[in-house]
Amino acid sequence: MRDITLNPEQRLYVIATEGGVTCFGFDNARDHARQIAQRLDRPDLMPTADDAASLTGYEKYLAAVRAWGESAQGHGTYFDPGTDPRLARVLETCRRDGRKVRLVLGDTGTGASWLDEFDVVGTVGRSTGLLKVPLLVEPGEAAGTAILCAHVLALMDWDTGLPLYRHPRWQPPELRIRASDDDVRPWSVVLHEQPVANFDDIGKAGAYLAFMRGASVEPRVFR
Repeated sequence: MRDITLNPEQRLYVIATEGGVTCFGFDNARDHARQIAQRLDRPDLMPTADDAASLTGYEKYLAAVRAWGESAQGHGTYFDPGTDPRLARVLETCRRDGRKVRLVLGDTGTGASWLDEFDVVGTVGRSTGLLKVPLLVEPGEAAGTAILCAHVLALMDWDTGLPLYRHPRWQPPELRIRASDDDVRPWSVVLHEQPVANFDDIGKAGAYLAFMRGASVEPRVFR
């Protein structure tokens, strides 16, 4: 196994790479191993309480990933633990249809959007490897970034603007536009009276507000 150390304070596996280190959470390793063990009916892969913050836990995660990749289920799309089954079905349909979509990502516990403007518009693809996860492929790109499926609040059809999926806790953020004290960018979009973005043109501010509420507005309009 690769050179791995433990960071108990932050609950992370610290994994050495050629360019430095990368980190993977104890809880992520446990949840993936648990999900795979259940779906493959492999109790030998199921992590125990003692595995949670140990190298054994990471070994079980790696074993579970290998087992998944070698199984018949490994040929399909793999969704993160905590993914709503309804969302998984919608993403698969969009992937097969090549449909352009708009993602809203955030905290599924509160329904609050992260107000992301990058990596949220494109088509749904799928990675290669042992875990074939869904990707968001932006227009004009050949590859994409992994979709954080357990944090999707809403998914809209880009062409129609209609919702294809909506988390029960999601509500479009209550954004509004007001004048700012910035002479260069005199228009501010605020949430709960706190500025989240400033613009040199009120039209750009309006486009940003609409986009963050889920509308099909090209980001280049307000960037």
